[in-house]
Formats: sequence, structure tokens, C-alpha cells
Amino acid sequence: MVIVLALVAVLTALRTELPRSPGVMSDALGPENGEVVDDYLARAASSLGDDDEDPATGADDHRWALVSADRAWTVPEAAAVVRGLPRVSGLYVQVPVEGVAMPVTGVTLAEPVAGESGREPVFDRGLRDVVERLDGDLPVGPGAQAPPDADRAAATAALTVSRIRSGAPAIIGLLARGTPAQLRSVAGQPWVRAVEALPADAVWERFAVRPLQPQQVDAAFPLPDDAPVPSA
Repeated sequence: MVIVLALVAVLTALRTELPRSPGVMSDALGPENGEVVDDYLARAASSLGDDDEDPATGADDHRWALVSADRAWTVPEAAAVVRGLPRVSGLYVQVPVEGVAMPVTGVTLAEPVAGESGREPVFDRGLRDVVERLDGDLPVGPGAQAPPDADRAAATAALTVSRIRSGAPAIIGLLARGTPAQLRSVAGQPWVRAVEALPADAVWERFAVRPLQPQQVDAAFPLPDDAPVPSA
């Protein structure tokens, strides 16, 4: 009887699915901290392959990619850049201000819904999500510990909200998906600074994204932050 119970216990254990450990983000898009920008641009370009690539290597497979702006884009400009891609799932926003390290905010996007002719309404909703997020971050509740230089952080957030609401260019990157050929076509556009693609087996939400900021010219270091923050 003891032997039978032991066998049942072993078989039950074998049939039980063990808890899965959370996925490890081994892939990443964007420059590493301190990476020379020219080196990153070359690395991004090489990630797209070339037009002579053997189809057997997976040239037709869709890849996740970071599309980086050469300057902040308006909604129509951003939509025009990725018009030929089948999917755009992320939006990265920053309002450029000389001498101020303005916050970079990313939001997840849903593709155009029925009745929408393009991605402009999607990007508009993404910007509204950024505004709501930054607006929600401004107050510090009773007893909460304010971050270092909380006044400056609140001022940059308020300035971002104000300028987005006024229609100022604010989109600095897009997380998109397409074939290497489609992504190379995007990379060739004059408003695009870089397009970096992940391997075809990269899984959604299993990779990190480090947006390249237009003001990062020499290396991917934090931006200077010694100028006064303009009034919102």
C-alpha cells in the first residue's frame, strides 16, 4: 500500500506543471549607456541586413524594431514615417528643451480601430495617455517621500504636458514591426535617424527599449540639465 501511494505521488508530481519563472529580458533595443552614437547607428543599420540577403535566413520574418527620430516629430510626421509597416505598438515622447533633461515617456499603442483611416488617431490617443500619466505624477500625497529635485521633475512634467496639448512636436521614437525590407525602407527616409531590429524570434514584452534621444549627438549619456525649466 505504501508503494502504491508513493507511485501515485510521483506520477502526480510529473503531471503537475511547475510554476514558470518570469521571462528574462535578454534582448534590448536602443543604445547602451555611454555608447558612441555613431557606433550605435552602424549597429542599428547592420541589424536590418541587406537587399541581397538569402531568403532562407528568414528575411521575410517580421521583426520588432525601434524607429528613432532625427528630431521630435508631429503626429502626421510620425504616421507618415511608418505608413508602410504592418504594426506599430509603442510610442516614445520627449519635448526637447535646450539645457534641460526632459523626461522620456513610453506608452503602448493599439492599432487603428474600425472606421479609422490611419495611425494619426492612434498616435493622438498615445499622446493623451502620456499627458494623463504625467499629470497623475505631479502631486505628491501626504506622507509620500518626494524624489530628489522634485520641483524640477514636476516642472519638466508640466512643461511636457503643456507643449503636447499645444501641438508641439514630441514623438522621438516608435516601436514597430515589419520585415527587414520594410524596415530598411523606413530607415531610408530623411526624418529617420536609425532603425534597429531584433532577431525574428524576439518575443513581445521580453525585450527592453532604450530610446535614442535626438539631443544625444556624441554618446548615449544623460543630457545636460543645468538650464532653467521654462514656464509651462
